[in-house]
Amino acid sequence: MRILLSLVAGLVLVGAAPVAAAQAAPGAYAAPPKATAGSALAHTGAAGPANATFGAGPASGTKLDGRPYFDYQASPGGSIEDHIAIINFATHAQTLNVYPVDAVSGVNGAFTYPPRAVRPVQVGAWLSIGVIRAGEVTVAPRTVEILPIYLHVPANASPGDHAGAVIVSLTALVKGKHGQLVKFEQRIATKVIIRVSGPLHPRLAIENMRASYAGHLDPFASGGVSITYTVRNTGNAILGGTQRVSVHGLFGSTAAGPALPAVPPLLPGGSITFSTRVRGVPPEISVTATVRLSPGGLPGDINAGIRVTTASVTLWAIPWILVVLVVIVVFVVVALIWRRRRRSPARSGVSASRTPQGVKP
Repeated sequence: MRILLSLVAGLVLVGAAPVAAAQAAPGAYAAPPKATAGSALAHTGAAGPANATFGAGPASGTKLDGRPYFDYQASPGGSIEDHIAIINFATHAQTLNVYPVDAVSGVNGAFTYPPRAVRPVQVGAWLSIGVIRAGEVTVAPRTVEILPIYLHVPANASPGDHAGAVIVSLTALVKGKHGQLVKFEQRIATKVIIRVSGPLHPRLAIENMRASYAGHLDPFASGGVSITYTVRNTGNAILGGTQRVSVHGLFGSTAAGPALPAVPPLLPGGSITFSTRVRGVPPEISVTATVRLSPGGLPGDINAGIRVTTASVTLWAIPWILVVLVVIVVFVVVALIWRRRRRSPARSGVSASRTPQGVKP
């Protein structure tokens, strides 16, 4: 039952705005439950059925096979045939859109999938889907439809990882806030990851690192360092990773940063920006903030050549109150010394004038 429920992962999209579509999580198929398994769209309005539910995932020729997504190793010019299962949980027939798309990087680093109207140029263009009629399939109530999918990798495909998805969607008209009809699309995305043979360069880089120090009026109290940086995939393999931040002072102090979220799997060229604050940093005139990143690939990937990446930035951490006090003390000491030296010649002159003239010592 949980496997079936996990398939009902459609997201409601408005118009053609690109969003992060849900990834199907299929498992071994069992007969659909008698009750509706869930609702991707609670009410679709007069133009669409209520409680529309459906799911999708990788399959053999006859049933779901438990793969979380499509994952292939291919050579330039190669071809692969596979299958996708589309499940209709509803008690009425549903006509669903089925189409391939490219994966792109969202602002948070996650995979996102453009609207159908955006023409694919990578994986979405390499995939084709066997459907009853162009782009659509009608699935009978509470049944599973198995469709073939075909992958044709172009001969000039670049080495490394490429990503896309097979989208299964239901489009309907719903009433908007002011009574107007709005086009909604529920989408389920099943990821497709293709590693094209050739030289692999798995690399993550830390870019645009900035840091600032904030102290206290108490010159002996510790302050904090705010750090912002961007992690970018500069290689050709999908990589995520773990990260940590620390700050080291000029006189040997060390402050560890808080636990940071993992870097999500980033597409080649994808990026994500992080901000954190390291507390307990003594004002040691100069401190160095360091980010350490340990990359990792998708489960089962073998990425030879992965290495830990670090980046550092040095900044001032000056206890200004203490500096002002020291300057004042130095000024007072210098002023006293100067005044004492200025008076010394006058005292020597008075002593010499009291010596009687003509008297030999």
